Amino acid sequence: MKNQVRPLEVRCDPHGVLWLAGEFDAAEVERFLRTATAHVDGRREVVLDLSELTFLDSSGIRAILRFGQFVCAKGLWLRNPSEAVATVLAITGVDEVPGVMVDRQHPLSA
Repeated sequence: MKNQVRPLEVRCDPHGVLWLAGEFDAAEVERFLRTATAHVDGRREVVLDLSELTFLDSSGIRAILRFGQFVCAKGLWLRNPSEAVATVLAITGVDEVPGVMVDRQHPLSA
């Protein structure tokens, strides 16, 4: 049985948390930026829940950081990354970028 590619899905819950699921690579960058930006009002920090994200490459990381820099003036939380995604975020130092928090929990945690 072959592994099937699962395209990126971005959905917003009633609390304003953006949930990312599937694989986030170069093919998904523009759709992510367009969809995520449409759900942000700029009045509070933005929470991206990464618990269902199965793959994240450098293109996805750049898109998340670009989104955080230009859209999330109040800050960006990367919540509940899967083990594989957490490893990629740690290796690339995303948690050291000003205004970006990587954590297992957030006050809006489900």
